[in-house]
Amino acid sequence: MTYKNIDVYSLIKPEVLKLRNIGVETANLDCRLLLSKSLRRRESLYNHQNISISESEIAKFHSLIQERLNGKPVSRIINRRNFWKKEFALNDETLDPRCDSETLIETIIEQYKDKLQSLKILDLGSGSGCLGLSLLDEYPQSEASFIDISLKSLEMVKKNALNLGLSERSKYINLNWKVDGWDEKLITIEKNIKYDVIISNPPYIPTDEIKTLKKEVKNFDPFVALNGGKDGLDAYNSILPKLINIIKSSGKIFLEIGKGQENCVIKIATEYGLSLKEYKKDLSGVTRVLIFMIK
Repeated sequence: MTYKNIDVYSLIKPEVLKLRNIGVETANLDCRLLLSKSLRRRESLYNHQNISISESEIAKFHSLIQERLNGKPVSRIINRRNFWKKEFALNDETLDPRCDSETLIETIIEQYKDKLQSLKILDLGSGSGCLGLSLLDEYPQSEASFIDISLKSLEMVKKNALNLGLSERSKYINLNWKVDGWDEKLITIEKNIKYDVIISNPPYIPTDEIKTLKKEVKNFDPFVALNGGKDGLDAYNSILPKLINIIKSSGKIFLEIGKGQENCVIKIATEYGLSLKEYKKDLSGVTRVLIFMIK
């Protein structure tokens, strides 16, 4: 197999222009990430770095670029995404983590300033595990349970926990919050131990709005992780009635919500014995996180 030496930018420049022409703002970074994938490298490549590359690797790079041109997010092509302070592996049944969801982590850190306290954490609808695992990384004396309807998602949580050295403080539970009695099953599994912190980013996009989302989202994120039902509130209607049964009397619940959903979600929570403690806006100024406690 023959190789040629070339600097990264000379190789990626035509592909950067193609991506920019369709409105991809991160064209240069995307190309460098996809080139790394083609070379089977984990480390970042830089524009003026010299590399040795074969014709088959160049062909692989061009095929990955074509996937990106067709709208597939880079994170879905390379099956990983940076979130908070770490990198998380993804698969086709896990939601691609969003920067907005980092607001959840920021909010919990503001509420629990002592990083050495021991917290019992529940990541409800865990996906890749990015929320709960980020918290375990921040709170080294704490433990987390990860609940998801998808066994394939839980396998990804296990993989990420192992990669980050957090397996010993993680528990993986396959439950469906749409099935009545899920909270009772959870209490049995946890041997009646309740939670200090419950964190969740449930599906909250109204079904009819999913088709209006960017194709990177509607075509590549799992439908079940987006679909909040007709009004976007299905998950909250399933979750909120049960949380009073599994949270400690002094515990706090941190929920991510969609734009403009705060009043509806607060109303549901209030009906089931919870009261709003605080809320937190994301970087766009949208109310993104609601904090609840038992009344």
